[in-house]
Amino acid sequence: MNDNNPRWTAKITYLHDDGPHDRLFAFDELYELQDIVECGPDFYSIESIVVIINTNEHCPKVTVEGALRR
Repeated sequence: MNDNNPRWTAKITYLHDDGPHDRLFAFDELYELQDIVECGPDFYSIESIVVIINTNEHCPKVTVEGALRR
């Protein structure tokens, strides 16, 4: 994984007795999320997973239409 600029961030919300707790995970390839989930607390304690792409000056955001024009 590129520690300086991971491509993806996932916020996993786990249910605890005192309420939900969020944990952030950074990784480069989406297939890595499976290992994060499998190695974490029991996956039945997951309330939600939100995955976002990290953009920067080398990989700017683009619209769907803009990507089709490439």
